[in-house]
Amino acid sequence: MRTSALTSALFGVLAAVQAQEPGYDGYPTCIASTVPSNETISFGRHYAVLNLDLINLLVSGVASTPAGSAWIGNVARWNDAVHAQSPAPLSIFTRIYFTNSHQPEIGPSSPFAQVGGALGTAASNLTAIYPAFYVNDTAGDVVLQKTRYYAGAGNGLEEILRAQQIDTVILSGIRTSGVILSTAYRLFDLDYKVYVIANNTIETPPNTPDINTNILEGILPKLPIDVITIEQALAGLNNSGPAVY
Repeated sequence: MRTSALTSALFGVLAAVQAQEPGYDGYPTCIASTVPSNETISFGRHYAVLNLDLINLLVSGVASTPAGSAWIGNVARWNDAVHAQSPAPLSIFTRIYFTNSHQPEIGPSSPFAQVGGALGTAASNLTAIYPAFYVNDTAGDVVLQKTRYYAGAGNGLEEILRAQQIDTVILSGIRTSGVILSTAYRLFDLDYKVYVIANNTIETPPNTPDINTNILEGILPKLPIDVITIEQALAGLNNSGPAVY
């Protein structure tokens, strides 16, 4: 009885710890792709890769967890594969930072001040792109400032996509309920074909993985936006192009 009780207690502790781990990599259940495994994915030629809010402050908060480590590995693997294309497609990174220490983009009563107020200016290391994610200036990678959840808030994202005649975007980033969800909705409204790589999205504490699952399996497919696996994304990359950029 004592052994059984101890085992149950250990399982309870383990479940509680797992429930607090951020993000998605097969926990608590693998996200079902909206694209059947026997269907070929191609992003065409006019596509852009969006790497959203991969900054030190946010990524370092999940890096020490198993889910966070797996997420970083998946995003880095995807980023490297994109850069290996010849020619490389348009890659856009976003950073959250403010013009100066007074944070003129937000006021003290702005709702976003509650979640973004701890961030600094462009000079702050907290707002820099996390070192695991390579920004290839030579290939034409773009890094945009933003000051809200939506990837195009206060910058030239939409202008760049229009100028480059982009029709398809593939999203990775942190976090699913923030920049991923808001950007997917906005770009879908603007008639872009939107893909979200499930393995390349993650939630942060105190949210549970259930939030990630509900968004990826419930909300986004209703639009509809395609939610795909990293393996499908890599295969789609090989079926696409040569990219026009």
